[in-house]
Amino acid sequence: MFEFDFETLKNEFKQKKLALYQPYSLYPTITKDLSFIVDRKILFTEIKATILNNGTHYLKQVDLLDEYQGSSIPKHQTSLCIQLTFQSTKKTLITKEIDEILNNLYKVLETQHDVNIRI
Repeated sequence: MFEFDFETLKNEFKQKKLALYQPYSLYPTITKDLSFIVDRKILFTEIKATILNNGTHYLKQVDLLDEYQGSSIPKHQTSLCIQLTFQSTKKTLITKEIDEILNNLYKVLETQHDVNIRI
């Protein structure tokens, strides 16, 4: 015999401690990095939310790789490097599709957060 404590399960689920099932994709991921300079007052969480809202359904993950504040960066700004992971569950993505999404993200970030893209 066994017993379930549904209250504990419910709390764990609410706190996102339980793994949720997600279908596995047979198609490869594409990883791209974005580097830009932005005002220090703008939080990474704001930038991440903007990217997720505009990155299409192919964008699966956004990670902060590096934050740099040094002599080559103006004092009121910071340099961020963000890694974006794209994947489809229905097809192999091509570079042209991802480049279009990235170009759109550059424009949105420049407009909403006044970032300076680094190449």
